[in-house]
Amino acid sequence: MNNVTKVDSLLSMSPYNDSEESNNAYWEALSEELQFQYQNNEMYHNFCDRKGFNPMNGINSLESIPPVAVSVFKELGFKLNSVPQEDLTMALQSSATSGIPSTIVVDKITSKRQAKAMVKVVSEFIGNERIPFLIMDIDPKSTSRKVLGARFAAVTGYLKFASKVGYFLKTDENNISYFDVYGISEYLEQIATGQPVIVFGFTYILYQNVLKSIKNSNIKFQLPKGSKVIHIGGWKKLESEKISKEDFNKELSDCFSIDPIDIIDIYGFTEQMGLNYPDCPCGCKHASSYVKVLVRDVVTRDILPVGKEGMLEFITPIPHSYPGNAVLTDDLGELVEGECPYGRSGQRFLIKGRLKKAEVRGCGDILSNKLTFQKSNNSIDNEDSKLDIQYFKNEVIGELGYAKLDSIIEQLKSKLNWIRQQPIESLIGLIDLASKRWISDPKFSFLKDKGLLFLSNWCSATHLNDIAKEGLRGNIAYCDTFQPFASSSKHLLRANSRGLCGHWMAGNVQILGVFALVQCIITKNVNLLKVSGKDDGVFATLLSVFEGLEYTSTSGYTISGNDLLETIAVVYFSRSAVKLGEKMSKASDVRIAWGGKESVETVANYPSMIDSETIIFGPKLSYAVIASEELSSEQAAKKLARRVSVDVSVFDQSGCASPHNLYIEKSGTVTPERFCEILAESFPKTELQIPKPAISPEQVSAIHSARGIYDFKGKVWGSDSMSWSILYDDENIINKPVYSRVLIIHSVDHINDTLQHIGDYIQTIGIAAPEDKAIDFANKATMAGVARCPLIGRMLNFEMPWDGMFLIDRLVKWNTLFGPLL
Repeated sequence: MNNVTKVDSLLSMSPYNDSEESNNAYWEALSEELQFQYQNNEMYHNFCDRKGFNPMNGINSLESIPPVAVSVFKELGFKLNSVPQEDLTMALQSSATSGIPSTIVVDKITSKRQAKAMVKVVSEFIGNERIPFLIMDIDPKSTSRKVLGARFAAVTGYLKFASKVGYFLKTDENNISYFDVYGISEYLEQIATGQPVIVFGFTYILYQNVLKSIKNSNIKFQLPKGSKVIHIGGWKKLESEKISKEDFNKELSDCFSIDPIDIIDIYGFTEQMGLNYPDCPCGCKHASSYVKVLVRDVVTRDILPVGKEGMLEFITPIPHSYPGNAVLTDDLGELVEGECPYGRSGQRFLIKGRLKKAEVRGCGDILSNKLTFQKSNNSIDNEDSKLDIQYFKNEVIGELGYAKLDSIIEQLKSKLNWIRQQPIESLIGLIDLASKRWISDPKFSFLKDKGLLFLSNWCSATHLNDIAKEGLRGNIAYCDTFQPFASSSKHLLRANSRGLCGHWMAGNVQILGVFALVQCIITKNVNLLKVSGKDDGVFATLLSVFEGLEYTSTSGYTISGNDLLETIAVVYFSRSAVKLGEKMSKASDVRIAWGGKESVETVANYPSMIDSETIIFGPKLSYAVIASEELSSEQAAKKLARRVSVDVSVFDQSGCASPHNLYIEKSGTVTPERFCEILAESFPKTELQIPKPAISPEQVSAIHSARGIYDFKGKVWGSDSMSWSILYDDENIINKPVYSRVLIIHSVDHINDTLQHIGDYIQTIGIAAPEDKAIDFANKATMAGVARCPLIGRMLNFEMPWDGMFLIDRLVKWNTLFGPLL
């Protein structure tokens, strides 16, 4: 095969060869290999077409080759074969220290190339002679081989350099690993005097097992002159150890009595197995003649110049059985200017770390985890002395955290009688005034992208009266005094507030917590809010709206916002401040917890009063469905697309009711794919109405990665600024959320085909369907556990009931007078 011949020609040359011949051989091999992938891999062919790249027309530059993100190999690795299935000999997977493993499928051609490239490069650093190896890992031939997992391929790959091999990581009968310090001494005694050796292992094993075991023993090793330590596997697992590379090398040097220059850290990654980048004494890593390196900006993916840090991309003709020729990694690094003082050619670069994962900002992290409550460990540390009072209008007594919290709780409870005397109509009127100030006062404009307009509309007097009426058995006056129950004048009913409501607020969608707070206020409870460390003063700012505000009812009753503020306190303390958490919990008549699995479990595990109410708004996931009847025309599709874009944009998909997946029936006049095109026209308009919040580089990278997967397996629409994305395929699956206005659309035969995705973590399913079809679907969905099936466009409208409950009913105690009638 001509392609193999060209790559073989390249691999026959020196790995650090700057000649014109070597450079020409690289380009010829790369061009022909990319043409092979384009012609033999349908997914890669489609990917290139979408990126406007056709290798059959020649390659103008490295920059013109669209890189394949490592996320593609995590999602689609097993499906990415460019050769017939029967030609594949193995599948290799990464160690998956940070989540889902990458997978590559390998044939004999690729395997041969990988081996040859590895031997060529590594021999430049350790020589061509086979020498004894001391492998700090488990013997692949032992019964404990399964413990090796993804390390197996790497360990066996280095055996071709060994004249003799010893394995010194052992496992006991319980599969607990330990380092055999005495075994290495015996092995070294059997080696000829002065014979250099290689100590080989994974970075984290050398540190956690080898170094610590040697330090705990009385044995001192003196390796022969010329010996080296080779370690691979990266530094991610050592992040918690806080050890620098320099300190790591010094410890290894001391343990084995060798020069630090003889400790070689080899960088490589599964997606381009066989290509190795050892440390050069110059302090850099070198790209061999078989590969070129680019550095791309994390956000824009533009090519960066020498000396600028970004994401590393490696381009090589070596992979043949899968399209791993231009791979954009998650590793950060930079190209280094200048010549190597040791005369080694090739691009020089530094590894700076790994791109951090985008922080989980929403409720959708529950997808693979059911909510469970575990026992508290009751550990207490000095965090209990730290209480940050973010908003409280009364004087606080005490210096330590728990003394301050005691003082706050006591003063809040002292205001309970005052708020119980306020007419519910006046409380609603005061909140209505506040809602108008939220929108009109520039002080609150920074909260507009957090859902302030929706909150303001929700807090209007008309809407709060409706909410109160629904939650108070049809008569809001039950909150003020005894009123006749139903149509009886003999049986009276009243709703008294429970007392102190303790709120544990989420950091992702703060405004959602205000919906609960407002209902606690109009039911005449006092409130203690524990906010997230990521709150950034949002709650304090929202509450400041009541300062100086007064409302006078039609009957002449006046209520002061300053007085109301004395019934509310906002504090922050660490989750590890167990004593403060328990104190707040024990004092609360109602406990309301928002947030992710760990946050709500923490609250649920706190001790509480035996008759307290505990209300959990835990992590949930939601999706939407569209029946074909709703796509009967382009006009109907455009109206529906606008409503979809609003649901996706409110709270930037961080809310529990936010849709991340949308399922569309195939049989409509407007096809699912055409609906995606219409939706792509709607998102920019919605962005004007609901401004896009700033997003982190990590989140942008996560969006790039998601788009990269669908560039292979489906279709992608999205803004250049990454402010919104539409990903489409015809698989009836449910994808994990990406957040930040990334909507994944699937085509289905019938909306009922999506019922299989319902678990106890699905809260809301937005629906667009004829009434009879919607009722049939909703009956099945709600019996399976779904709480809400609102119309698309109203998924984020905080309504009653929410999460299957009328919240107000949980905030009051019902009392009766006279009656009952038999």
